[in-house]
Amino acid sequence: MIIEPKSATIAYRCPSCGGVPTSIVGIFNLSGDLFKLKCSCGGSELTVSKLPNDMFNITLPCITCSYPHSFEISRKVLFDSEIFIKACGLSSFDICFIGKEDKVSEQIKRSNEEISKVLSDYAIENLKFDEHKEKLLSDPAVLDIVTFVISDMAEEGAIHCDCSDGQGHYVCDINDGGVDIVCKNCSCSAHVPTHSTIAAYDFLNSSSLTLKKK
Repeated sequence: MIIEPKSATIAYRCPSCGGVPTSIVGIFNLSGDLFKLKCSCGGSELTVSKLPNDMFNITLPCITCSYPHSFEISRKVLFDSEIFIKACGLSSFDICFIGKEDKVSEQIKRSNEEISKVLSDYAIENLKFDEHKEKLLSDPAVLDIVTFVISDMAEEGAIHCDCSDGQGHYVCDINDGGVDIVCKNCSCSAHVPTHSTIAAYDFLNSSSLTLKKK
């Protein structure tokens, strides 16, 4: 009788390029102390390290947080689950997928659709990007982060200008240095640098945005 060694498919969402690196992890891969799954873009990696009592620690970056996520799972969950998903507590976006290959593929597809829908829902009528200028952003993850944060602020009334509360009409313009948010009613504006994901993550931690006259 041939016994197939246990294995699982593991994937995560890379914050640098937006891709989803995927690999098969076998029990023999984890015979050492550490397993690494690196994104082909070179901007991020996921690590799996062995702990006592058949536990494993998984550490990975997050597409919306400025700090990595770390959690523990059992050997049974790692190798026997049909699907296990870890989501970011801040954005609720799924960031890690573990399980059978077909189930992981299904959930990645579902997650991609969910993120697209969320970002589409956040693109409220008074917040528009010039899509023809998106190519000016060197990092594809940056636009998603900035869109998410600005739209969330606008929806919560956390963008302030010279207009009365709730009366601002905000337009966003992408340029090679970042994103300019301008109120068409009072002409106040603010500049959000997007030259890197680090700059975008710094903006993510902001709770409000104040537009000022130039």
